[in-house]
Amino acid sequence: MRNPYFAQGTAGEQNLMEDIIIESMKIYGQDLFYIPRTLISKDEILGEDRLSEFTSSYPIEMYFENIDNFDGQGAMLQKFGLMMEQSATLVVARKRWEQLIGSTGTTILPNRPCEGDLLYFPLTKGLFEIKFVKHQDPFYQIGKLYVYKLQVELFQYASERLDTGIEEIDIFESLKTFSTDISASAFGEVTGVTITNQGSGYLTAPTVSFMSTTGQGASGVAVLGTGATLNKVIRIDITNRGTGYKTVPSIVFNSISGTLATATAIVTVDIDASNSFGDNNQFKTAAIDVVFSEQNPFGEV
Repeated sequence: MRNPYFAQGTAGEQNLMEDIIIESMKIYGQDLFYIPRTLISKDEILGEDRLSEFTSSYPIEMYFENIDNFDGQGAMLQKFGLMMEQSATLVVARKRWEQLIGSTGTTILPNRPCEGDLLYFPLTKGLFEIKFVKHQDPFYQIGKLYVYKLQVELFQYASERLDTGIEEIDIFESLKTFSTDISASAFGEVTGVTITNQGSGYLTAPTVSFMSTTGQGASGVAVLGTGATLNKVIRIDITNRGTGYKTVPSIVFNSISGTLATATAIVTVDIDASNSFGDNNQFKTAAIDVVFSEQNPFGEV
């Protein structure tokens, strides 16, 4: 039976232990860069995102539990060529992660490291992906959680965008990508326009401009109505969808005659061929219709 005259950890004891852990990691640990993942077009069925990007990095000290070498099978030949399988377990102090990374609000999970985020180890120039986070590794004797344990593996590049501002990290994209133009990314394109105000007084069709700080290339032609909609903008025909739009561009009408016409662009992410089911976006919509319209869509009863 536990001694009732001793508390299971006081604030002073807990803070002292936390400071000792952080100091130990600063002495015996290694400096790494934590690189949070940003999801662009998540596949809700498979839970993946082939358009992920990494645009920020944060230096932080961590401790390698693997003191002599990396785990894994190392270099091995397979049908796709030479593969280097390396894994390790890293320990990071909760308090330091919250101070340096969690407080920035750039992570998918705000309260702990997230699977799928990256770590760059400058000593070996290796880029690792977090595969599992053991976020409950308590020091039961004084009743507090002090560290996260991160199980990482060597990162396998899959067309993600790396733009952290650190050349040693960003170079992985140019080394691994199959594209010769890494400046343009197919985040989205303008697929339509909704007229929100037809305006009035247009003697000739106004020119249309798509204004955006991210994408480029979208263009369209305004069409004027007849009869009851004479001298008004009734639609915009898209002549070029453009590329790279992360946010919806604003639409500006330029005319020397009419006024007040306004419209809203429609941006669609299309990372596969036209009308493809490869990204599951169309399949997802079709599947929802089937599942919720049938009592048992996978059987005869």
